[in-house]
Amino acid sequence: MFDFLTHDMLAVIWFFLWCVIWGVYFVVDSFSLGAGLLAPFIATDKVQRMQVQSSVGPFWGGNEVWLILAAGGTFAAFPLAFSKMFTFLYLPMMLLLIGLIARGISVEYLHKDENPGIQKAFMWGWFAGSLLISLVLGVAFANFFKGLEIASGGIYEGTLPGLFSPYALIGGVLFVLLSVTSGALWINIKTEGSVAAKAGGMAKKSTLIVPVLALVYLAYSFVGIEGFTTNYSAMPALYLLPVLAVMAAVLALFFAKQEKVFPAFFSNLLAFLFVVQTGLASIYPYMLKSSVSPEYGIDIFEAASSHMTLSVMLGGALVFVPVVIVYQLWAYTLFREKIKEIEQVEY
Repeated sequence: MFDFLTHDMLAVIWFFLWCVIWGVYFVVDSFSLGAGLLAPFIATDKVQRMQVQSSVGPFWGGNEVWLILAAGGTFAAFPLAFSKMFTFLYLPMMLLLIGLIARGISVEYLHKDENPGIQKAFMWGWFAGSLLISLVLGVAFANFFKGLEIASGGIYEGTLPGLFSPYALIGGVLFVLLSVTSGALWINIKTEGSVAAKAGGMAKKSTLIVPVLALVYLAYSFVGIEGFTTNYSAMPALYLLPVLAVMAAVLALFFAKQEKVFPAFFSNLLAFLFVVQTGLASIYPYMLKSSVSPEYGIDIFEAASSHMTLSVMLGGALVFVPVVIVYQLWAYTLFREKIKEIEQVEY
């Protein structure tokens, strides 16, 4: 299968697919993470909590498929990078796992018990899980873009506090804020009544901050991160990515002010996508970039699986990824109605 492609060509194709899959995950999961981050602050009673929960209930599980694809694709296509990643970043990965578990349990069991104390605990569990996921992923990817302290022989010399550099923290906060904006706009689209109005007000405030923070983060990336501009200098067309990221963030602000909610939501998703792709474009050909010296990094050709494995996986991706896309489009069409305050809808 795909014998006409060399091993290096397959590695490049899978790196491109890896970037696309991660980008799609951040886009599709941002609004369910944002809903969790906002729920304790905009839902004042059970009916409003159910509105927020029901706005993401049919979708958040399907969105996690993209995270599974991203993690599973890394494991199968680039096993060396996967093993090093979990070795170097064991504690952050455990925090991510805890966040995923807390978010999943809280969303599904929020209203399974009528006890107000239990409902409140699950609501804050949803918030904590969403915060952990978005913050840890933002910090982790900022470190991937910046480079990990990988020395000669693949030895990791970094420390846990070292992962929380100013650049990484800005990245983490940006990812959280982009998720909050997506969640606010999504709730505004999917619900009616006071919870929709509060979400719309929150979106107008967050869209003011996103362009500024995105511009600071991207400027820091290009000016303050060594080696970030290497690929951009070799291929100037890549500069479109950060430009489109800032333009999309500004458009989200413009549309939110005009109360054109769906265009604002779509623009914010594009801003998130282009911010992520701006960073991923900078690390090629490395899966794990070294901040100590470029030659100590783990590149995609070294990290890639065998030709047969990459070929079989590519065939599977060409079949099953379209199936996932069609299923999700069907789900969004099926549950397209707004959630009203008088409805007791649970998903």
